[in-house]
Amino acid sequence: MTVIPFRPRHQEPQHEPLAFAIGARVDLRVGALAAGVVRPRATAEEAFAFSNLARLLRAARMAWRERGIHAPLTLAVPPEVHADLEADLLSEAAIEAGCTRHALSFELCERRVIADGGALAEELRARGWGVALRGDPQCPLPFGVRARALYSELVLEAPLENDPFLAMEDGDRSPLGRRLLAAKAAGLIITAETVRTTGQARTLAIAGFDRGGGPFAEAGLR
Repeated sequence: MTVIPFRPRHQEPQHEPLAFAIGARVDLRVGALAAGVVRPRATAEEAFAFSNLARLLRAARMAWRERGIHAPLTLAVPPEVHADLEADLLSEAAIEAGCTRHALSFELCERRVIADGGALAEELRARGWGVALRGDPQCPLPFGVRARALYSELVLEAPLENDPFLAMEDGDRSPLGRRLLAAKAAGLIITAETVRTTGQARTLAIAGFDRGGGPFAEAGLR
């Protein structure tokens, strides 16, 4: 992961936990940088307080732009604060930070969506923000029409054994294979969380993944 340390101006060193990391996600077919994912390095409770979140998002956006990058960013929402967050807080903090709806989305954890309900995703979409779903390996959430309408991106950990026929109509019928087919039919971006090599990137692209993160993506930022 590319780590970009951030310390707000005119703040004492005790505010250092507001640092964040930005990881790259690239188009698996052409290798071009497609997006960045922002992960706070402070405790989730501290990072997602309104004033801290607005500063963090502003700093991430500026750091991204200072590198000459205009690809959109995704904020990864930690599972432990999912139940306590309101769409208004996330939306207002993003607007305060100068983020636009086409350049920022929010990534929610599937397990927390199941436990807490889909209200946060629904309300963020109602406010015009993109919502990515960080998928659980067991694919427990029924991925029907309603769920597919909520999310703009599906983020999955790539299987240990890459099957190029995962998203083929006559291919794999595992929960992951069925989910990939449903996501492709809905026009979602499908992202592999970790891609290690060029060969793996090619296989995942054949299998139906659009983007990938991890070492393969980070190599392009160095």
